[in-house]
Amino acid sequence: NAGAYDGLDRFDARSKLWEDMEAAALTIKVDPHTQRVPRSQRGGEIIEPLVSSQWFVKADGMAAKALKAVEDGDIKIVPERFNKIWYNWLTDIRDWCVSRQLWWGHRIPVWYVGESGEADYIVARNDKEARERAIAAGHPDDVILRQEEDVLDTWFS
Repeated sequence: NAGAYDGLDRFDARSKLWEDMEAAALTIKVDPHTQRVPRSQRGGEIIEPLVSSQWFVKADGMAAKALKAVEDGDIKIVPERFNKIWYNWLTDIRDWCVSRQLWWGHRIPVWYVGESGEADYIVARNDKEARERAIAAGHPDDVILRQEEDVLDTWFS
């Protein structure tokens, strides 16, 4: 959905976007400013953030079980003074981002339905199970499934 900027190099797209904004009288003023631009240590390329979908695991259920295990005495934290840290960590728990954009690791067990898009997906242990679940959900036998390319966080896999 990049419109007129689709396929352009990011630097060319920025220049064209600015020209188009000026032509449409959408700019107010231009002020020079200094900005730190992060660069790759190895090759010197500019590093820019890439917004992408991320997978999260709800952690509150796991945290509640871990808290209860200590409260019930099933787990004993030694030395005992670390109980406070344990409780602080697990009572202020947040969902865990398990997506990593790496070329190695255990792939996230999600298959997207169709040739593009991420709205319709199947969670399964393997290709066979993903296909069975997709068909059970009403998709045709020859449904196209694409596995998520992200891998699981090391601590999660």
